[in-house]
Amino acid sequence: MTALCPLPPSFPSLQRLAVVPAALITLALGLTLPLGACSGRSGGGGDVALSDGGWGGGSGGMAPVAANSALEGDWVQKGCITVGAQSFKKTLRAHTTGQATLDYYEGVLIFAGNDCAGASQRVGPSKLGVVRFARSEANPALAARWGELHTVVGTRAGAIWALPSAHQLCLLGDEIPSSRPSLSAVAASVASHSADNCFVR
Repeated sequence: MTALCPLPPSFPSLQRLAVVPAALITLALGLTLPLGACSGRSGGGGDVALSDGGWGGGSGGMAPVAANSALEGDWVQKGCITVGAQSFKKTLRAHTTGQATLDYYEGVLIFAGNDCAGASQRVGPSKLGVVRFARSEANPALAARWGELHTVVGTRAGAIWALPSAHQLCLLGDEIPSSRPSLSAVAASVASHSADNCFVR
């Protein structure tokens, strides 16, 4: 249940790129590990509901933020996916369209070697859908937003976007209604998975 919400079966903009075999792109996107979590931090019992989507606490502006604007921008998967002599990193772009909505895009960086080092070729990003958040919570160690991903192919799935820090984003697949309804439950999921499955910037 920690896998990212299902991806649409095709990415029209990726199919147009003759220089990158379509099978490798599909494999790169399909092999990304479940985007479960990244940090060993625990949310504890001090969950704080932030109805205004404000700061989650901490000092120096580095604490995770529950506001939708904290998700805005381009992110790169921390871990490296190796397929034969090539390697890949998934990219994510979040474009906020309101206080509780964002357009969600994904692409890949393709590296010639098998260690995700050196020059890369960017493919995408392509829009996967729209995320509509219903609520957010934060404490000094973690901020999270609960919502639904409405994909471009007409499906929907629960989604939790968790920020263990201002520069790290973990996507958790979820159910409707949520199977992780508290910040402490999200923190436990984040703590139980590899940091390589999350995104950084």
